[in-house]
Amino acid sequence: MLYFTGSDYFNRSVRLFALKKGWSLSDHGLSRVTKTEKGTKTTFENIPCYTEEEVFNVLGLKYRRPEERDV
Repeated sequence: MLYFTGSDYFNRSVRLFALKKGWSLSDHGLSRVTKTEKGTKTTFENIPCYTEEEVFNVLGLKYRRPEERDV
C-alpha cells in the first residue's frame, strides 16, 4: 500500500532514502541491497513487512499517514 500512496515526490524520496540506507523499496517489497566487487547491486529476498508502519520502522523513519504524504 505504501508504494501507491502519497505524492510522486514523497515516493521517490522514500525509495532514495531506503537505497542510501542499503534497502530497495518497490511495489514488490522491501529487500536488502549490497554492492559486489564489480560495483553491481545484488538484492536478496524481501523482508516481511505486514504493515506500512513496519516499513517505516525498518527504514528508521517516523510513520506518516497517507494524508500526510503530499510533501
